Amino acid sequence: MSATALRTAEEWFHFGSNSNELARSSVKPVFVARPQLSSPTVVHRTKWAKQTIDRLVALAPLQQNWDQRGSAAVREDVLTFAWNVLAQIMPADGKPPVIVPIGNGGIQLEWSSDTVDLEMEITRPFEMSALLFENRDGDEIETVIPTETWDRLSGVVREHFRN
Repeated sequence: MSATALRTAEEWFHFGSNSNELARSSVKPVFVARPQLSSPTVVHRTKWAKQTIDRLVALAPLQQNWDQRGSAAVREDVLTFAWNVLAQIMPADGKPPVIVPIGNGGIQLEWSSDTVDLEMEITRPFEMSALLFENRDGDEIETVIPTETWDRLSGVVREHFRN
């Protein structure tokens, strides 16, 4: 065998004595195939995903004072986190949320139907709140939806906001 690892001590000394060889090897590009970390998801093929991604991308360039009232720039980590939340809670036939920037650098996601509204505010990753407004017999009932886990939030979206 003539593999590099099977050199004798003298061969290693001779091999390492050429200082140019190390320099040449350190600048040669190495091409590595990008690994696929998970199987392709069906999220990107849903009707709500395209609209949602387009809106999140449209909000990304908003800078400091975007509304001429001193509002903070929309945080990119908030946009990324919002997408990750939506990918977890949205059913394939879900109704896309209305997404609006808020003055503290966060965003608000809103869903509406004839009897129920859901508002979710994300101020930074893992800092979010959700309120459900139900119209029952002319009375509006406001319910805080826990966001420590996304089970209840997912259930509300699945129950009330499907196409």
